[in-house]
Amino acid sequence: MTTAVSPGHLVLTGVLNFEERRAFIAATQAAIDILDATVTVNCSAVEVAGPIDDAVIGMLVALARAAQKRGARIALVRAPRGLREQFEAAGFARRFDWRG
Repeated sequence: MTTAVSPGHLVLTGVLNFEERRAFIAATQAAIDILDATVTVNCSAVEVAGPIDDAVIGMLVALARAAQKRGARIALVRAPRGLREQFEAAGFARRFDWRG
């Protein structure tokens, strides 16, 4: 996965998986540290082949918690339907703003 960063916005491209978590965490944390509002993560180019790994879900939830502690939110834009369904089933969907 590649992550393009501009102030408050991240654009993800490729496969969202456990191996790519460090780069994603670093980019998202940097955006959270800069803003006290919503960090937008554009997921329109994320490839989801099957269920999302539990570690990836945990990573996203941890980032959402970090954002909330700073008074910010994580907005997942154009996230794949399967990703949102997994978050809803796990009870974590409310931690995110879902757009598009």
